[in-house]
Amino acid sequence: MGENIENGKDTRSRKWQITINNPKEKGLTHEEICKRIGDMRGIMYWCMADEIGEEGTYHTHIYLHGINAIRFSTIKGKFDGGHFEMAKGTAQQNKDYVAKDGKWLNDRKHETCVDGSFYEVGECPIERQGKRNDLDDLYAMIKEGLSNYDILEQNPSFMLNLDKIERARQVVNEERYKHEWRELDVTYIYGTTGTGKTRGVMECYGYESVYRVTDYLHPFDNYKGQDVIVFEEFRSSIRVADMLNYLDGYPLELPCRYNNKVACFTKVYLITNIPLSEQYTNIQTESPETWNAFLRRIKHVVQYKEHDILKHNIRLLDGGFVGLLDDEGVPFDKIKVADISKL
Repeated sequence: MGENIENGKDTRSRKWQITINNPKEKGLTHEEICKRIGDMRGIMYWCMADEIGEEGTYHTHIYLHGINAIRFSTIKGKFDGGHFEMAKGTAQQNKDYVAKDGKWLNDRKHETCVDGSFYEVGECPIERQGKRNDLDDLYAMIKEGLSNYDILEQNPSFMLNLDKIERARQVVNEERYKHEWRELDVTYIYGTTGTGKTRGVMECYGYESVYRVTDYLHPFDNYKGQDVIVFEEFRSSIRVADMLNYLDGYPLELPCRYNNKVACFTKVYLITNIPLSEQYTNIQTESPETWNAFLRRIKHVVQYKEHDILKHNIRLLDGGFVGLLDDEGVPFDKIKVADISKL
């Protein structure tokens, strides 16, 4: 009883249903399952039972209930080859489904249950279905960092409260970041069109984890607390005074047309076709100190060429800055997308 998980999507949920076909062939005896779940942190309750399907397939059902959200990748790593669903309903309803108790007692599927195979650890959480309890669950999911999509997957009725979810998320983020310094990692990437500058960043962190600034009139209207931010086609597109604030780690409100957003990002990418020396050319002449302050915030400079990716460092001198080649060029076919995060 749950929602199927698409391959490759690292969804999070506090409640999971797992089905393992032919568990003994996979080495997943009850003892081994107990060991693997015992190694997981933050599991407040879990249960399992064996069944024999209508076609004779022996399988084990597992219900996991976490204190906080559990990533799909975490449980897949523990039980690779299993079938995973985000569990719907209350903890008691999921326990009944595994044990074939309650409403399942007189169901046809009860006949498939292997007697004496039910096992549980912990006390089944008491969850009440109702408006008050739903709001408590919603607030917990917001604090756990679940996206709007993940929240709707757990309870579609929350689609009526998306505007309130966004406001609540901003309150949570503001409380978290108003006293917290964010250590920013700023990378300047430039090079010819079509060399994969943006794609490399997006695929490194996951498309859902990256916020792209493409509208420089209202750059942050759609920001939803992503940890990675990309300034696309950046050509001195934001006033340098504002840019210095955005590239600093102090608590910061991002200006928006309707409700300001709290800055949560720790990784910043300035992506463009032009070299760093062509940004803010008037500032370089009129206010060298401001220009140097901008340069000091940039930790890495990466140049994408047709067949190479070159990493540079910068050195501030009295007369300006000098780009220093840090690494030799590496052919594209030897570059891994994940290497972007290590620059």
